[in-house]
Amino acid sequence: MKKFLALILAGIMLVTLLSCSQPQEEVFDMDFSGEEVKAGFDGLELKVLSSFYSGNNNTDSENILGYPIGTGLSDLASERIKEVEAKYDCSVNLEYKNWSDFTGSFAGGIAGGKSPCDFCFVTSFDIYSWAKAGYLAGIKNELGDIIDYTDSDKWGAPNLLECVFYKDDLYGLLPAAWPDLIYSSFGYPLVANMDLIAASGGDDPRELYEQGVWNWATFNEQLEKCTVIEGSETTVYGLTSHSPYFAEMILGSNGIALARIDGKVSLKCGFYEPEFLAAAEEVRHVIYGPLAYTFDKISESDPNVVVDKFCAEEACYSFFPTKFVFGVWGSVAQAIDNYAVLRTPVGPDVDPDHVMGIFDGMTYTIAFPTSVINHNAEAAAYVANEIFEPLPGYETFEDVKTYMAHNNFFDKRDAEAFLDVLANCAYNHFYSAGGAVRNISANVGRTETPASELLETHENEVNDFFANAVGDMLQAYKVLFPEIEIVE
Repeated sequence: MKKFLALILAGIMLVTLLSCSQPQEEVFDMDFSGEEVKAGFDGLELKVLSSFYSGNNNTDSENILGYPIGTGLSDLASERIKEVEAKYDCSVNLEYKNWSDFTGSFAGGIAGGKSPCDFCFVTSFDIYSWAKAGYLAGIKNELGDIIDYTDSDKWGAPNLLECVFYKDDLYGLLPAAWPDLIYSSFGYPLVANMDLIAASGGDDPRELYEQGVWNWATFNEQLEKCTVIEGSETTVYGLTSHSPYFAEMILGSNGIALARIDGKVSLKCGFYEPEFLAAAEEVRHVIYGPLAYTFDKISESDPNVVVDKFCAEEACYSFFPTKFVFGVWGSVAQAIDNYAVLRTPVGPDVDPDHVMGIFDGMTYTIAFPTSVINHNAEAAAYVANEIFEPLPGYETFEDVKTYMAHNNFFDKRDAEAFLDVLANCAYNHFYSAGGAVRNISANVGRTETPASELLETHENEVNDFFANAVGDMLQAYKVLFPEIEIVE
C-alpha cells in the first residue's frame, strides 16, 4: 500500500513539474485604464512646445501650460506633470517660443518631415491650415482609442471645438477642465467700469438686467447718461470699442452670426436673415447716428488703444476679448478696481434671455503632429490625456465656477453672465476662412454704406467661404456630433 501511495505522489509531482515548464502567454503589463501602471514608456522623453498669441501690448511670461510661474495653479500644473512622468516612466520637457517665432518653424519642421514636438499647446489660429496640409493628427481617426473628444467637460463643448474642425475630424482639444484657460479665450463680452458709471450718472447694468430691461434702448440711454462733456471736451465716453467687436456682438444679440441663425449652426450665412438689418441699424445709430458723441471713434480701429483708453478710465463700457480682462494678459483686472462683465443688451427680434458670444480662436489648444512623422503620437496622447484631467480642488465645473467668481469677478452675477456668454459662443471663422470673412460685420461699424448694399457687395465672397473653408469645418458636425441640429 505504501509503495502504491508513493507512486501516486510521484505521478502528481511529475504532472505539476511538466505544467510549470510549459510556455506561458505573454501579458503586456501596461494597463492604461487602471490606477497604477507597472511599466511605462521606458524613460521616453516627450517634447511639448507652448506658444500663445496675446493680441495686446502685454508680452508672454514664462508659464507652466498657460499658468504664470509662481501662482498656485502653475504649482498644481507642475505637480501634475511630475505625477504623470512617474506613472508612465517618461519625461515631459516643456519648451516655450514667442508666437512670432513659433508658427513658421512649427509648420516648416513638419513640412520637412521632422516632428518639432510630441504635442503642442498653442493658440488655435493656424490649426485649420495645418490640418488641411496634413500636419496634424486627427483626434478621432488617429487617437480616438486613447482620447474621448466627446467628453466636453474635459476637452471643450462642440461650439468651442469648432475652430479645430476640418472635414471628418477635429485636430485639437481644449483644456476645459482647468481653471482660467478656455475662460480667457473668447470674446467679446461687454465690460463696465462700475465706479466710473456711478460717478458719471449711469445706472447699475446688473440691476437693469435683473429687471428684464437690458435691451438696446436701455443701453443707448445708459451711453448718454455715462458720457461726460466739460466745455467742448468729452472727458468720459459712454463706449469705446474696436468696431468689429461691437458690431459682431450687436449682431449676435439679435440672433445673427456668420454661421449661426438664432443660436443654431447654419450651413448658410446668417447675415442674410432679416434680423441682420435691424442690428446693423443699431450699430450705425451708436457710431454714426444720434449717439455718435457717446462713442470714442479715435480708438475704434485698434484693439490695443481701446484697452488702454478703457484702463485709463476714459470710457464706461467696452467690448473685449476676455484675455484682455484677466489672466496672463489681463490689463483690465490690473487697472480697474471695480469692473463688471455683462451680457450684451438684446435686440427686438430675440427672447429677453437671449445671449451669444463670439470667438475668433482659442488661446490654449492642444494638438499633435501627425503620427506619420511623430512616432510618439500615441504615447503623447496618453500623457496629455492624463495631464489635463481636472486639477486637485477643481474636480467639477462648480469648483471652477466658484474659483472664478472669487478670483476674477467682483460679483457672482458677473461670473454667471461670463459663463453664459461662453456657453453660447459662435466661431467667426476669421482665422480659417481668412480676414475677408469679416468684411460684412466689420464694415457695418466702419462705413456708412447701407447694410443691404454691403450684403450684395460681398455675396460672392460669402458663397465662396461657405463652399470652402466654412463649409469644410461645419460639415464635421455631421461626423463628430451628429446629434446637433444644423440649419441647412
